[in-house]
Amino acid sequence: MRALLRVFRDPVRTGRRGQPRLVVAPGWLMGQVIKQYARRRVVKVVHRVVRGTAPAIAKVLKAPGRGTVINTASIERLNAPFVSALAPLVRRGRAMAHKETVLTAGMYSLGCAYNFCGYHDRLRLAAPENAPPKWPERTPAMAAGLTDYRWTLRERLLLKVPLPPWVASKRRGRPPKQKLQPIMAMAA
Repeated sequence: MRALLRVFRDPVRTGRRGQPRLVVAPGWLMGQVIKQYARRRVVKVVHRVVRGTAPAIAKVLKAPGRGTVINTASIERLNAPFVSALAPLVRRGRAMAHKETVLTAGMYSLGCAYNFCGYHDRLRLAAPENAPPKWPERTPAMAAGLTDYRWTLRERLLLKVPLPPWVASKRRGRPPKQKLQPIMAMAA
């Protein structure tokens, strides 16, 4: 729990020198599921509120398709494809992500394939009356209204995404000597 609270924090910049204070975003809710086992069987499940209040979490859970209690099913369903495709996410594996950017790029790539290229059973629509019993299947992107068909992996990989606009970084401190030399030559 401490690791999650350390990771999901945003810097509060005050304009003063030094590292900014990190705080958890307001309104962030967090629940925990604790399973107790006996002879490799779950005998008791405890649902605990870690951050926020029980009524606030219950209100979020009342949204359609969310369930009624705190559970790990949705995150585990999302976690399985990431762990199976990205070696640094495997527990006790030998691969490491040396840079956060490599891991982030892999997560975005897999997330796009997960949302646009694969059907999900829980997102199927009910078959209309007087129709064959086949239910229309949907991807998460189709359910969200982002697309009207299932993308192929080739389409997804060939999609050209424009780069964000480039912004020159502000240079702090003393200018480099290379820029000082022509100015000093003119002054002499």
